[in-house]
Amino acid sequence: MLETILLMLGLLGLWGGTLLTVRGAVELSERHGLSKGFVGLTVLAIGTDLPELLVSISGSVQQLQGIEASGVIVGNATGSAMAQGTLALGVAGLVGYLGVAPRMVRRDGLTLLLAIGLTTALTFDGYVGHFEGAALLLAYLIYLVALVQEESHNGHSRGPPAKAGTSPALSIGFGLVTVILAAHIVVTEAVVLAEAWGIGQTVLGVLIIGAGTSLPELALAVGAARKGHASMSVGNVLGSNIFDLLVPVGLGAAIHPLIVAPETLYFDLPALTLATVALLIFLTRRRGLQRHEAVALVVLYVGYATIRVLSI
Repeated sequence: MLETILLMLGLLGLWGGTLLTVRGAVELSERHGLSKGFVGLTVLAIGTDLPELLVSISGSVQQLQGIEASGVIVGNATGSAMAQGTLALGVAGLVGYLGVAPRMVRRDGLTLLLAIGLTTALTFDGYVGHFEGAALLLAYLIYLVALVQEESHNGHSRGPPAKAGTSPALSIGFGLVTVILAAHIVVTEAVVLAEAWGIGQTVLGVLIIGAGTSLPELALAVGAARKGHASMSVGNVLGSNIFDLLVPVGLGAAIHPLIVAPETLYFDLPALTLATVALLIFLTRRRGLQRHEAVALVVLYVGYATIRVLSI
């Protein structure tokens, strides 16, 4: 009973933090002349990926102590990316029309495919060493610098001056902290409930840990879509997926080498590639995600999770 109450409170905090974060991000983009897509790709993407990053750091520390945690680090990164690219944007597409500029889809969608390709290439032998980890981190740094440089040359007009006593950065920071803490509560209590109900560890890893750490992206994507900020919603997910594949895995391997399970190479990464290609086609075919395409993304994730569980 207590676990169920905490789970509901966690979900409530998740949505409350989402409202604060989206509001602050919109104010930040308007007051400082930043595009909403850029804010989604950077500020929101990095902020909402803190759960995945914390999982990677915690797992790497355990590895240094002789406790094998490679599967948690790599599986969480790929599982989160899959959930965000299908489930998060699928649900967001059901509550609001996600029409984005083709330029964003081409630039950041191509970057995401390259990130998947680089991750696959560096993990294909089932091992990610210090050098490969550093290469993944460097790839993300190059992408982030390129984004900042391009945004600085876009010439967006600065919005009205900030009102006294208000701070978009404070809203974003407080909102993200609330979202992350709420997501942690949701995942923790969901694990407790799953174990109490006799659900196996495989189901926990695929459906709760992977999808659970994607709750901030899901909440922000839906919140931004409901307020008509499609570029922020899509940008958040694309940026988060790029971050997930390059930074948590890269940082984890830089701290301690990782072992990659065969099913990650032969099922998870190919499935993520197909899902990403489908998402990019949906976003570019009619310059936005149609409702039936959003349903297809949700069904795609459900099918992926079902096959992943039944095949183990």
